Amino acid sequence: MGAVETSQQFTAAGKLTRVLTALTNGALTFAGVGVFAGLFSLYGFSMSSVGGAEFWGWPLVAVSVGAMVLVIAELASKYPFAGSMYQWPTILAGKRVGWWMGWVYAGALFPLMTAYYASLTVLIHPLFNLAPSFTTDAVIIVIAAVIAVVWNVARIGTLGRITEWAMGLELTVVTIVCLVTFILGAKHFGNLTQTATVTTTSSGAATVQMLSGLKNVFPLFIGAGVFNALWVLYTFENGGTLGEETVDAGRNAPRAVIGAYLFAIVAGFLFLVCLTPSIPDMKAAMLGGVPAENAITAHLPVGVFKLFLVVVSIGLIVATNVMFTGAVRHIYGMARDGQLPFSATWSKTLKDGAPWAAVLLLGVLSLVPVFVFTTKTSSIVGGATAAMYLAYFLIMSVTLIYRFRGWPKVKGQFSLGRWGIAVNIVAVVGTGLTALDLLWPRPATNPTYNQISGTSGGFFLKNAPMAWLIIGLPLLVGVVFYAFRSRRIHDHPLAIDQYDPEP
Repeated sequence: MGAVETSQQFTAAGKLTRVLTALTNGALTFAGVGVFAGLFSLYGFSMSSVGGAEFWGWPLVAVSVGAMVLVIAELASKYPFAGSMYQWPTILAGKRVGWWMGWVYAGALFPLMTAYYASLTVLIHPLFNLAPSFTTDAVIIVIAAVIAVVWNVARIGTLGRITEWAMGLELTVVTIVCLVTFILGAKHFGNLTQTATVTTTSSGAATVQMLSGLKNVFPLFIGAGVFNALWVLYTFENGGTLGEETVDAGRNAPRAVIGAYLFAIVAGFLFLVCLTPSIPDMKAAMLGGVPAENAITAHLPVGVFKLFLVVVSIGLIVATNVMFTGAVRHIYGMARDGQLPFSATWSKTLKDGAPWAAVLLLGVLSLVPVFVFTTKTSSIVGGATAAMYLAYFLIMSVTLIYRFRGWPKVKGQFSLGRWGIAVNIVAVVGTGLTALDLLWPRPATNPTYNQISGTSGGFFLKNAPMAWLIIGLPLLVGVVFYAFRSRRIHDHPLAIDQYDPEP
């Protein structure tokens, strides 16, 4: 009897349950962005590349991403289905386009999760005074992955309640620390426009070189300068992909997407405007690579900075688990429709709807980049972010094409109306330029394996930029799989077939 009951807890293609409110979905979406942890993890990297002027990357990226967020909100209102980055192009452009875009996005999710794990190392090092090493970082990354796997087998409602509490704690503590630091600080507003970069002399010593002139500043700004903002301000599609588990999703999913975006923008401005002017010595901060620590500890006790690290670490762990949740839903959504290799396995769920098989798959494959490539945070982040923005560009482009063909004929509860084409064009241009920027081969943001490891020669893939490998290898696997199974996957009935989203 017990064996029968256990086997009946699993289904071939289970059903997700609607338990999330607009607030909970919004909290999950905002948490998945991981604003404070993301900013902290690459704050020193961007600042060492272009100085305090990296601040201006935040409003620049905010405009571009804002247009994309509005398009995502409209899509989420009309089509709130799990695996939205596969479902949306499938609904608009058909199964072939939907499959390829879903596959590109799925390929981006595995290194993206690795990047989330790797960001935790930047917080743990100063918290416990650990020296960076491959072994130490690998252990932290594996622990983060195990937590994500265990947590995501739990009910989505439980994750939502924990997220609301954790986000409240993080927002409260970080806001107080940043504001008090700013109030007590000397307010060097010139830090926000300072342009400089860290270079290495012929003797190997690091030094700060001041920059002047657009031709000297611009290449560094669009490279590493905006990199911090690009790393933070995305994954808002999670509000749509969690729509299938949200009550009154047509109304609440777009509220979650837009609300999470607005909170993220405000939180980022709070962090940068309060801390950057409070850094007492910009050159020392750039050379040391820990500007947030320099700003806070110059005006507050070290214990306060440790508390800051603790709550931001909690926030990042929650962010990692929320993003893991969204990634699992994408894999589940495609597997439920028979679109992946071994779909029958990855679409299995527990009795309460948790897609446990997809959780295990993501947990295992998201660790591959660490042991194949590196634990170097900026390298993993760069490749993963490039892959994600390529997927965004493709989705935004398909949506714009179908707007010109008359979409949406029937408006959802949230609609851009006559502003749809203009906003969509901005989203296409923004995501396209971002993808191009991140795919551009440069040692700072898109290095080769040899550049990361300090070696030369060897297998030709060692000279391929990280982002190219992260995008290219899954695409190669996709080409092979599609060549042999395209007819079968396109003949498979889709979950969205039961709906009539566009009469």
